[in-house]
Amino acid sequence: MNLVAPCRRGFTLVELIVSTGVFGIVMASIVSTFIVFATSSTGVAAYTQMSRESRKALEYFSRDIRSASDVTTASQHHLIVKVPEDSFYNGGTVQYAFDEDMGIFSRIVRDKLGVVSSNEILLDGVEQFTFGFFDPLGESLEHSKESLLLSVKSVQIDAEMIRLVSQAQATDYIISARVMMRNRPVTK
Repeated sequence: MNLVAPCRRGFTLVELIVSTGVFGIVMASIVSTFIVFATSSTGVAAYTQMSRESRKALEYFSRDIRSASDVTTASQHHLIVKVPEDSFYNGGTVQYAFDEDMGIFSRIVRDKLGVVSSNEILLDGVEQFTFGFFDPLGESLEHSKESLLLSVKSVQIDAEMIRLVSQAQATDYIISARVMMRNRPVTK
């Protein structure tokens, strides 16, 4: 007589419940790790984009201000400078403007006749912006003074850009070095 019980293949209900629970915990940890990674990648991308935009804006700004021969308009959010006629510039003007409502900082180049030859947005998502003006001795000039246009020798940009990444904000502060107008004679 055969005393050995027949062998059954398969899993018990308890084994299935335990394995399903372990699988669920492992999948939850994998998904949460992926979500954290994706959010971090998005934040890094926002910082990279803001950094690229701010470098480009400061390059344009520095080149234009150093070449400028005169200032025609200067306020907290607007600056228009005359540029020379040479191989790079057409002898017209370059206007920098910050639009508070839209949060954009733009650059508009006009030729001698006032025709726009270039109009581009340099920065977007700008929360705060101001131009700072300085005389030849490095003293800060008030925006409201009538003599501002006569005394400006250096200009500085102070800006704050913000990008919303998921539920957090990525912030980039731009504080440029003072850029001196090499070609502009001034009076104090």
